[in-house]
Amino acid sequence: MKNSASNWLTMIVVLIVGIVLIVCHNRIDLLNWLVVAVGVALIVPSLYSVGVALSNHREVKTLAQDEPQVRTAVRSTMWASVGAIALGLWMVCVPGFFVGLVAYFFGAILVLYGIFHIVTIIMASKAYYMPWWFYIIPVLMIISGIIILCTDVRTMNEIVVLITGIALVASAVNSVFEFVGTNSRRRITD
Repeated sequence: MKNSASNWLTMIVVLIVGIVLIVCHNRIDLLNWLVVAVGVALIVPSLYSVGVALSNHREVKTLAQDEPQVRTAVRSTMWASVGAIALGLWMVCVPGFFVGLVAYFFGAILVLYGIFHIVTIIMASKAYYMPWWFYIIPVLMIISGIIILCTDVRTMNEIVVLITGIALVASAVNSVFEFVGTNSRRRITD
């Protein structure tokens, strides 16, 4: 593991998101607001894309007469943008429908992030002495993710947010331990 700004930035962002989820876990509508935010994040760039396509309509029409690929690309961009706007509006208007998906997404992130940490520790252990307890947090993250994926999430929104927050904070702390554990003084010498 190299000392890079992106590793530290990732650790800080994961820690902040985890703390925010822990602090806000008792807000029952947190997942609804998250779905609305994702819906708005779909609508805004799609509206921009449609606006750009419509404002360049004459130029595209001239190019489209010469090249059928340009016409096909413009049409597919427009259809994708309209579809994204429709999905975004659906998410904004009926966020409860998507709450279960978001919770399952959190569970999948925990499983994948735990697997990523285990792989990272295994790779680092080839060059460094890595204690066995570095594996505890990633394994607990995977177990938490599996519990979330196997549970009826609509009845336990608060618990899903709390578990995800705790797992993210623990993961950020574990990442710091991994970084310290890969100090050059701990390198395995041949």
